[in-house]
Amino acid sequence: MVIVKTEEGFTLIEILVAVVIMGLAYVAILQSFSLSGRNIAKMEDSRATLLQNSLAFEQQLLTTDRATQGGGPAADVMVEGSQYQLTLVSDENDDFVTLKLEKK
Repeated sequence: MVIVKTEEGFTLIEILVAVVIMGLAYVAILQSFSLSGRNIAKMEDSRATLLQNSLAFEQQLLTTDRATQGGGPAADVMVEGSQYQLTLVSDENDDFVTLKLEKK
């Protein structure tokens, strides 16, 4: 009776190939997370800037609205580096009132 011994396990080459593949996958995943983190930070910055600009514009509108209610002239408003003129527009019966924003 002859007993044939079979060796089980992985060779050194198989282990090295597996390690290289895992390393490449790790680098790709790390790059993806890094890019996502940068994009999230940019979005948060742009949202904060947009909110600040919106609040500043709203404050200008409120100030202008108070000035035009007193019968004063139309006010100038700055929006993102451009100058606009804000006027109060209403119908004959003052039923419909709105603001008109015109670029100067």
